[in-house]
Amino acid sequence: MAFKGFTIRVKKAKMPSVGKLFKVAFLLCILFFACSIGIWLGAYLAIRQNLPSISMLEEFEPNIITYIYSDEGDVIGEYAIEKRIEIPYEDIPEVIKNAIIATEDPRFYNHRGFDLRGALRALREDIKTKIGRKSRKLHGGSTISQQLARDLFLHRRQTVRRKFKEVLLARQIEKKYSKHEILTMYCNQFNLGHGAYGVEAASQLYFGKNVSGLAVEEAAMIVGILRGPSLYSPYRNREITRRRRDHVIRRLVEERYLTEEEGEEAKAQPFNVMPLRRGDISFAAYFKEEVRKYLEKNYGADALYRKGLQVYTTLNPTYQRFAEEALLNWLPVLDKRQGWRDDKRNLLEEGVEGLEDLENISIEGWPPDSWLKPSLGEGDIVEAVVLSVTRTEASVKIKDYLGKMNNEDIGWTKTKNLAGLIKEGDLILVKIKEIGEENKELLVSLDQEPLIEGAFLAIESHTGQIKAMVGGKSFKKDKWNNATQAMRQSGSSIKPILYTAALESGFTPAHIIIDEPTEFIDKWRGEPWSPGNYDQKYKGAVTVRKGLEESRNIVTAKLLEFISPQKGVDYCRKFGITSPIYPYLSLALG
Repeated sequence: MAFKGFTIRVKKAKMPSVGKLFKVAFLLCILFFACSIGIWLGAYLAIRQNLPSISMLEEFEPNIITYIYSDEGDVIGEYAIEKRIEIPYEDIPEVIKNAIIATEDPRFYNHRGFDLRGALRALREDIKTKIGRKSRKLHGGSTISQQLARDLFLHRRQTVRRKFKEVLLARQIEKKYSKHEILTMYCNQFNLGHGAYGVEAASQLYFGKNVSGLAVEEAAMIVGILRGPSLYSPYRNREITRRRRDHVIRRLVEERYLTEEEGEEAKAQPFNVMPLRRGDISFAAYFKEEVRKYLEKNYGADALYRKGLQVYTTLNPTYQRFAEEALLNWLPVLDKRQGWRDDKRNLLEEGVEGLEDLENISIEGWPPDSWLKPSLGEGDIVEAVVLSVTRTEASVKIKDYLGKMNNEDIGWTKTKNLAGLIKEGDLILVKIKEIGEENKELLVSLDQEPLIEGAFLAIESHTGQIKAMVGGKSFKKDKWNNATQAMRQSGSSIKPILYTAALESGFTPAHIIIDEPTEFIDKWRGEPWSPGNYDQKYKGAVTVRKGLEESRNIVTAKLLEFISPQKGVDYCRKFGITSPIYPYLSLALG
């Protein structure tokens, strides 16, 4: 190229050779590889320093149920943070082991804690799920050992750091424990819904039998719950749980633990579980609470709720039932003797516009607790709404039942005018006398919630063992134990102790004491005191034996004055009474 005065020469640039390009690429790859190794090694060392020690597993004790037993060896109560029943490897049936491996970790026996092939497969499935914008839960790709490490040592937030820790811990677990030991820990560890932890507790909850007796479809349902105890609850999401069960059965077939025919047969079985058992928490509730407080005070909450104590008590179930029935049956009788109380609420006065559609009204405390029961029975005491009332009869509504009551059903109120007791819209208590299931009509009688409280305590005299204890009419409503906390006066039950003190002070059963009106000057209080006998009668000269037999107050007070009230207090202490007692002559009356 030529210009005026000078010439420009254009020189063609040389292209780098293939060898040089390969060399540069190779060096970059080495640099990238070295940096990656450095980053991963640094992360590994940093994370490893904060890893929990696997040696903790040697001392690890999973939370186990504490059982409370009666004097007959029956379970009357249990306490636990996690309701778990541990079982050894030998007691875990093959169908449970196979279902877990087929569903959670098919290559369990072919890896050492981390399964790269399984992780890549899970990643591929997750990508498909994302691309397809499906709402299905993503695959975790975690092995059984990884899941165990996560549940025992880590949190559940999905982070790269947690996943890295999970893999490292799983590798350590695999180095220290055999596959059988890992599978045993896995079967005993995980939450399987509704408070059940481990396959044995789940088997008893859902099917009412030991895990060793599970059929294929039952084992598949339990293993299916592992993925999500809330989502796959057979009580909350029956159809979703059934589909999950069938998925586990399908995996058993795919992994050749079952034949096609066996799989189809298992899926064809009805999907049935036991009704959700809440347990009879009301039975011996006050007694069990006393036991719980004693255990927590003497052994600590950790031992009570986590260590699986076996607590044997003196309570007799038969005596306890009689005691509860006696108290609950007679408190209302005593309360009704005080007459009818006009302390009810009225729905119309609270703003309810009509009584036709009671199930859909919106007011505080509605519907009543008794309406939440699945069924009604004769003898039940339930809330009812008064629809109409005259002098001689009333119509009431209980859920979707219509009840009838006449003035013969209010005899205990000492009146025969129904309209004088109740009015339209009143929320009252009634007792169901008869149920007509065909037309949903009830015959009921008027009732009321007793205000009076009571207690019952049965102690075996020659051992001091408590055989029955009722602290009130409802532990659910009031946990105050009238048998142990009310601090009631002992009354005449203290007299045998005081007579024992008198006998050891020189008196004999034949000694004569004059039973007559007496004014004592209490030297300890400096005040005159004139007790009387319970029958307001005096028998003159009586023996010490007769004084105790007939519980004569004057005789007991004279004996206590002779031996001194302080000696009476001392003997009470010898008999194990620890509550405050004062050395006054009135101690003779308890």
